[in-house]
Amino acid sequence: MAVVAIAVASALFLLWARGRQNLLLEGTLQFSFEESAFFPDGDCSAKPFWWQYPNALDSELSTKWQALGKPPAMRVKVRGNLTSIGMHGHLGGYWREIQPLAIIETNPASRCRWRK
Repeated sequence: MAVVAIAVASALFLLWARGRQNLLLEGTLQFSFEESAFFPDGDCSAKPFWWQYPNALDSELSTKWQALGKPPAMRVKVRGNLTSIGMHGHLGGYWREIQPLAIIETNPASRCRWRK
């Protein structure tokens, strides 16, 4: 019985930990020195994902940020890929990475406070 429970738990973990392609993602995005943090669903209590930097959408994102008046953070809706669990971003401090494919919507937001 214990072996079956361990096998089921392991399978569920592997499904959760794997990467996914072409997802619709929404969250809070903020940048600073050695920070490129994406908080899924705007949940500032969760550990953020690394927002791939540099990427092909940097120029478009910068233009949208400036058009919003350069807010401290942005609420973004994007289509992108989510990497599997690993060591991503600055010094491997992020568990996952968002690889943006298309920016759908941006709005100003407040920065999340978190400890790296």
